[in-house]
Amino acid sequence: MGIDARRVRKTWAYRFLDRILLAGAVLIAIGAVAAASFGRAPAAAVAAVVVLVLGAAAWRIADRRRSANAVEVGRYAELAARRADQVAILSHEIRTPLAIIKGSSDLLIEESPGPLNDRQRAFARRIADNAGQVIGLSEDLLAHARIEAGVFELHLDLVNLRSLLRQTVRELRQVLDADVQFDSFEPPIRMYIDPGLVKQTLVNLVTNAVRGGAGDAPVAVRMMRRDDDVLISVSDSGIGMSAQQQKQLFQRFSSGTGDRGGTGLGMYVSQHIVQLHGGMIFVDTIAQRGTTVMFTLPLVREGEDDDDDE
Repeated sequence: MGIDARRVRKTWAYRFLDRILLAGAVLIAIGAVAAASFGRAPAAAVAAVVVLVLGAAAWRIADRRRSANAVEVGRYAELAARRADQVAILSHEIRTPLAIIKGSSDLLIEESPGPLNDRQRAFARRIADNAGQVIGLSEDLLAHARIEAGVFELHLDLVNLRSLLRQTVRELRQVLDADVQFDSFEPPIRMYIDPGLVKQTLVNLVTNAVRGGAGDAPVAVRMMRRDDDVLISVSDSGIGMSAQQQKQLFQRFSSGTGDRGGTGLGMYVSQHIVQLHGGMIFVDTIAQRGTTVMFTLPLVREGEDDDDDE
């Protein structure tokens, strides 16, 4: 379904015509006032009638224009929703076989079917890594389509945030084959968040940090509780970002990691996820000293939990 050009032209025609009628009504009203001031009552009466007629016509045209605009808005919303549904179907069809491929490669890496030599193990890791990257890409594309369609929403649950972050870091350490460290001396914090989307945000930030890091330098994930929110940060020791890269960091199809890969959707999606939770996301970077990306999650409802993932 595309944009109806005739409907658009008609909307612009209504807008142009009602402005002409209103301008004419104003001029005639001025003429009526002038006629009345010079004692020409019949001319003033005729002018008043003409003003009323033109005003009614202008109101009618404006009403039609509003109706046409409402129809166009509805059509655009329907088009965006259909596109989001198409992307969701495509994303599901892609992720299902990829999950099987990744699961099978993980079993090979664990040598469950039998021992592997070094070359076979390297191939299995490459398969698993690339399958994981495409799964992440499909999730970002799906989130982007839902954002554009205006149907991106949270599914809140009471979650132990520290456990969620720690478990995600463990998984990323294996998937990215990188030194990702989790540092938090905070007690367990239970809060209402969307665990899947918060995990997706952390995955995006850590993946960018690994790409932008310096060789085998560690990537640090930290969690700190403050008065009204929880601050989560991801730091690397890479080359940092330029002012231009910082400016484009949260734009679609732009990346702060230069030519080191990425679709340019991860940070855009992460920003929307954080904002939907009522938080903020920002970056602190120094040339040749690394980059720290931080985001906050407000403590709307939280509590203590004795159980953790230690």
